Amino acid sequence: MLGAALAGAVVLPGATAASASSDPVHRPACGSYQLPDDHACLMAVRGKQVDGRRVTVDLHAQKKHGHDWVFGAAWVGKGGHVWVERQHAGHTQTLGRKTSLGEGAVSMGWDGAVHDGPGYRARACADLKGGKLRACTNWY
Repeated sequence: MLGAALAGAVVLPGATAASASSDPVHRPACGSYQLPDDHACLMAVRGKQVDGRRVTVDLHAQKKHGHDWVFGAAWVGKGGHVWVERQHAGHTQTLGRKTSLGEGAVSMGWDGAVHDGPGYRARACADLKGGKLRACTNWY
């Protein structure tokens, strides 16, 4: 059961295609990135910290007014992107996309058409500037 809500996003047309990379996507537990209100938190990491090129993205799921509310948070550097995808009945929608204006973390969610029901899933995705090192969490 999934509904989604937005935390200040700029909605842009579809996500940029990711460039090919030999860096695999790792999906560890959120650990210290889990927020106190999360009832689920998924993470994806791609790239190497050593060379400064790394994408880290979290999907946070929280209960608000009886509905699941999800948002993505990412560390992507200036010009990187974070977005949330929703899947239902074999169709995947990109619900929004936000571009990082600085070197800090950026978060994004989606507001409108909230629906709780069987078969709805969501994940958070992010990439570096130019679509490099795309990483997505597992589906929740």
